[in-house]
Amino acid sequence: MAETRHLGRATAHLDGVAVELPGDGVPLVSPWSEQTVGEVPEAADLVDLAVVSARRAHEQLADWTPSQRADLLERWADLIERDTELLAGLVSTQMGMPITLARATQGDLPPRVLRASAEAVRRLAWEEERDGALLLRRGAGVVGAITPWNMPVHQIVAKAAGALGAGCAMVLKPSEQTPFDAVHLAHLLLEAGAPVGTLNVLPGTGPVTGAALVAHPGLARISFTGSVAAGRLVAAAGAATLTPCTLELGGKSPAVVLPDADPATVLPRVLASGLVNSGQACNATTRLLLPADRVEEATALLPSLVAQQVLGDPGEPATTQGPLVTEQHRERVLAHIDDAIAAGGHLLTGTGKPVGGPDHGFFVEPTVITGLGRQARAVQEEIFGPVLVVQTYTDLDDALHLAHDTPYALSAEVWGADADAASRFARRLRTGQVKINGVRTRERPGVPFGGSGASGYGRELGEHGIVEMCEMTAVMA
Repeated sequence: MAETRHLGRATAHLDGVAVELPGDGVPLVSPWSEQTVGEVPEAADLVDLAVVSARRAHEQLADWTPSQRADLLERWADLIERDTELLAGLVSTQMGMPITLARATQGDLPPRVLRASAEAVRRLAWEEERDGALLLRRGAGVVGAITPWNMPVHQIVAKAAGALGAGCAMVLKPSEQTPFDAVHLAHLLLEAGAPVGTLNVLPGTGPVTGAALVAHPGLARISFTGSVAAGRLVAAAGAATLTPCTLELGGKSPAVVLPDADPATVLPRVLASGLVNSGQACNATTRLLLPADRVEEATALLPSLVAQQVLGDPGEPATTQGPLVTEQHRERVLAHIDDAIAAGGHLLTGTGKPVGGPDHGFFVEPTVITGLGRQARAVQEEIFGPVLVVQTYTDLDDALHLAHDTPYALSAEVWGADADAASRFARRLRTGQVKINGVRTRERPGVPFGGSGASGYGRELGEHGIVEMCEMTAVMA
């Protein structure tokens, strides 16, 4: 059995200090060792104190200049960079992300997000004249944030960058699967010189601590990343208190391979995007759209490409695919695969639980499914696992229709030999982001991220993420 790093009992981070919480907590189980590595109690009773504390911090931040706030973001970035190994190790232990990916996305990316946000703070027009009025932007107030487990450090930093850039303080409820990195980030923000209470962290589950947080009338903004079902509940809570929400709720992103693309060149990169983090990424390209007259050529390549994935210990640098986050989530993904087979799908690769792989851990083999109808669940619903579906199109209008033919509109990729033609097709797509020929979201930390439809509303990152956290006053004389 794998070695287990025990993380202990999660604490709250309130008003600058760690707060022990009473009562039984939910167990935090390592997805690799399948052993309990921590305990996460509820902090719902501390919501009011946390909001009051954050309000005091916000009042201090309101007196800071934009340059001072930008400097704070950059100092926080330096400290996160310093502690990359610690944070990447915590993420890998808590939710099973391969350590190499954790270093890139949870250690390297968050500082770049913060530095890009600092640049945006400095160039944003905090005061401007328009039609005889002076328009003033200022931070809205206390931000209540709920973040997921799949990219935990990045998700926290993406929300905090917008909030702090605007001059807001934040009360954070991280996923119950990943509370320990969140508390460490709060400590680092204090070390960077933020006012006490700028980032208060409350561990617990969504239905208890999360629900108490988003229902609090003292919030000026709510920022949530998670499932569509939970997002509807958050939006309803925000509506009850008239609190604006930013919701990022997932996707079913298409990778459109244009007729002039070379499958041998693009498919390895398309698979890397679709299988990143074991498919546990909201913008993973889990629908592969291929020209009908080239599908046999393309699908002939996929099994050998998928076989190059290395399933194993998330702590080993050679591992490219770790386990899924929980046993329950693995069973949900396997049920989706079974449903796809029952609907007439063909498994081009994958047999469900790995054969000849690790003898423990919540693994699902990377799975590619062909032959499904356009309304099949595996085509329409976010599976959030290493499961890709292949769809075929007849012409570019058909490809466009297919790309839009789900409730989601978060992200898409376009692949083609003719860059101008790929760009023209990309401009026709109605989705939050379109990446051409392999550009990655994490290579553009200042570009706004978010979607529409079942993918939610609002944007994070860069100037748009900061403006989401602002109010505007028009002064007329």
